[in-house]
Amino acid sequence: MRYTLSQARAQLGTLCARAQDPRAVIVLTRHGRDLAAIVSVEEVRRIWSLQEEAWTGRRSSLTGRRRGGALILPEGMTVDGDGQIITLRQMAEKVRRIQMRRKEEREVLAQGGLAPVEGGEVMETVAAEPESRPSWWTWLRARFAKR
Repeated sequence: MRYTLSQARAQLGTLCARAQDPRAVIVLTRHGRDLAAIVSVEEVRRIWSLQEEAWTGRRSSLTGRRRGGALILPEGMTVDGDGQIITLRQMAEKVRRIQMRRKEEREVLAQGGLAPVEGGEVMETVAAEPESRPSWWTWLRARFAKR
């Protein structure tokens, strides 16, 4: 069904009631051009689900994880190792955290008298930035440092 905006204003309640049927699509027009559509919430959820599958792939019925697929990401976005879509800044922060942990591991190996594995460190200027960690991390690190 097609309605002009002025017709839709006068009949909005009726149109919303008709749109509850998932098969019903009500197209709103302005000057003869399609402008918007009124669809049921069920139909919108179906559309969002299809869009998510197109971006990240279908979920495995066994594990519930994404399998990957034809991933078309918005500009400035990427997918991390867990299959989550994140910004490039968030990905850079994850990489820095991993590199900082590797540096800490090398320091522990050196204190224990073992040769560290080369590669993966970050520059000292980046390493000097504080990293927020949960309080249990500090407690755990202090506990095992005493041994």
